[in-house]
Amino acid sequence: MGVLAQPAGPTREALKRLAEGLLRGSGRTGVRGNLLELRHPAAPAFDPTLLHSAPEAFGLSLSLSRDGRSGDGQRICCDTAQLPFQDGVFNMVLLHHVIGSGEEAELAEAARVLARSGVLLVLGLNRLGWRYHTQDELQRLPGLAPFKVKARLEQLDLTMQGFAGAGLGGARRPIFMRDGLPGLVTPFADLLLLQAGHRHGPEVMPLRFGKPRSTVVQSAPMRG
Repeated sequence: MGVLAQPAGPTREALKRLAEGLLRGSGRTGVRGNLLELRHPAAPAFDPTLLHSAPEAFGLSLSLSRDGRSGDGQRICCDTAQLPFQDGVFNMVLLHHVIGSGEEAELAEAARVLARSGVLLVLGLNRLGWRYHTQDELQRLPGLAPFKVKARLEQLDLTMQGFAGAGLGGARRPIFMRDGLPGLVTPFADLLLLQAGHRHGPEVMPLRFGKPRSTVVQSAPMRG
């Protein structure tokens, strides 16, 4: 498997590398249309085109900070707990270090503005991971509790479609886990990516890996 890199602490740049590696490695959803990202003000910003392959066209792309302040080219300032958008207008919604237990208003709002055929992605520090417990170099980010979030999604009439993880024990470069291990190791990954969609919406391809990579823990269905 190789040797884990020395823990680097939860710096913004380290989290950005993990997030980008996870988004690149978790496969393409094939979703086209408007994209909305809600992120914690202390979370690293990244190019939203990471969520689309080159031939995929998407419409309006918005990235909003949870604190409502303008920054990083943000086009709209608003309360992310009360989004100024109509129902079902976004084909993809990414919640970036915003969700912990799932009781946050942003999750319900994301479900509301998500199109029936859309994809919801929840990216965050794993509550059981090393990086969550060693935060000291940036504003504290919430710890994601995946099974609590899964239960809340079901209350919102959404269903979990899959999850993936990156980083183990503070490693700078997350290590790919071969078939059979994801179910054992992913719960302890530093960073988690959950995918969900409307319960009665069209079938959407869940997160998956076409080939082994050196950047992520393989995705697996969430059960329980």
